[in-house]
Amino acid sequence: MEKLSIWSLALLALLPLRVPSVVAGMMQEPGPRMMLAEADRRQQRRISMNEAVELVQGQTGGRVLQAQEIRSDGRGIYRIKVLTRQGEVRIVHVNAETGAIE
Repeated sequence: MEKLSIWSLALLALLPLRVPSVVAGMMQEPGPRMMLAEADRRQQRRISMNEAVELVQGQTGGRVLQAQEIRSDGRGIYRIKVLTRQGEVRIVHVNAETGAIE
């Protein structure tokens, strides 16, 4: 019983030496594999142009005349031209990453 407790104390004494190395490993710069996984996650969250068109049609009740993807400040934006029920032509921007109408 006494040997068990000595070994337990020895292991507990060594534990703090291992924890900083584990934490240091978590704080390293992301490797290529991690960066690809993050890019995949971002790509999955991205909404399609068809989803953006449906969103704008539902919001405005109008008819979409044109839709295109543009880049603005490094972000993907869908630029959607809509003919409203009142006969006005409006340009609506939809964030391709979040689906937010801007």
